Amino acid sequence: MVTASPRRWSFACASAGRHAGPQAPGFTLVELLVVVAIVAVLVALLLPAVQACRETARLQSCRNNVRQLAAAMLHHESAMGHFPSGGWGPNWLGVAERGSDTAQPGGWTYSVLPYLDANQLHEFVTGVDATTAAAAYQQMVSTPLAVFSCPGRRSAQVVSLPASVSYSTAVGVLALQVGTVGDYAASGGSTATCPPVALLEQAIKVVAPNTKVTFCHVPQGNSCNYQTQSLSLSATEQGHADHDGDHIGPCYSCDDDMAAIAVNPQSLTEGDTWRALVPLARLALPDNGIPDLQDGIVHRMSRVTSAIVRDGLSNTYLIGEKYVAASRYTSASDAGDNRVLFAGYSSSNVRWAYDPPAQDQVGVSRPNVFGSAHRAGWNVSFTDGSVRTMDFEVDAAVHAGLAARADNRFTLPVD
Repeated sequence: MVTASPRRWSFACASAGRHAGPQAPGFTLVELLVVVAIVAVLVALLLPAVQACRETARLQSCRNNVRQLAAAMLHHESAMGHFPSGGWGPNWLGVAERGSDTAQPGGWTYSVLPYLDANQLHEFVTGVDATTAAAAYQQMVSTPLAVFSCPGRRSAQVVSLPASVSYSTAVGVLALQVGTVGDYAASGGSTATCPPVALLEQAIKVVAPNTKVTFCHVPQGNSCNYQTQSLSLSATEQGHADHDGDHIGPCYSCDDDMAAIAVNPQSLTEGDTWRALVPLARLALPDNGIPDLQDGIVHRMSRVTSAIVRDGLSNTYLIGEKYVAASRYTSASDAGDNRVLFAGYSSSNVRWAYDPPAQDQVGVSRPNVFGSAHRAGWNVSFTDGSVRTMDFEVDAAVHAGLAARADNRFTLPVD
């Protein structure tokens, strides 16, 4: 018995070792690589879907912004009898005491504030004087409003403003350091910086015949030989009114930023003198009235009513997204995006359908056109308040027709 005990103990220990539970097998290197590959494939498949969902949400949020801005414009038209004026020029800011018609130097973006539940911001510069204006205006323009920013491009934020730009007010000229910019523009019509010379046929009824007019002549049969000419109104009207290719303004200027074309009134007194003229009579102004000879809802010193939108409210652009060079979202350095949000009439807050809309591109400036950062298209409201997402490839004639308020050539695209 003394010699048997160790053998029984050894057998029991051995049996316990043989009948213990199975040990967990490990992954081989090949199996691990297969799992990693499967996960990578799943991520690659899901990521575009997630990004598409996010872009759809941003596009819808942007549509809601356009809808709110359009509703504010329509509420203004209902309350005041006209759409907000475009203001006096890119270097003017809003003046709280001067209403929202042709007397208002600031842009439509300033005039709609009371209809966006932002009346306090609108009134922030009420009663300012030479000692308080700088601080009051700086605070006003530095207040971000999300409704003016497309979430597909940038958030509502404060950016540094160009040092070369100063802004006129009722109490003097201000140099603003920072401010907000916007992603939406009112429709200025179909002609931008190149109104057709055919307008002179009506202008001669209200402008002195010897008024000098600078225009671009395109010789018939030689459309590449553009010629900038300056003639009296009577001579221009008699010799060129039936030339479809001719336009008011110098040649090669149709893509220019409106701020480079428009001349700003130098004072309230001068601005009041200009606005007393009917738009066609402003042909005699230093810029030949180009900012006034427009066929959209908003132009310089405009007072457009729904009654003169003869193409129909549901067939005329009101507010749309604007094009901005993709590399300049936060620098306020792109032409057409270099004026503070509440500035007067400029391509920073008004756009035209002279050229097709475009998706934002890096390093490419297109200061006059509509567009967006979205891949699916750009959002635009019509003058009845409806909102659509339009294709970048919209027919050029259709696009121009929808921007003009009374050209009798609208063609509404089918969804």
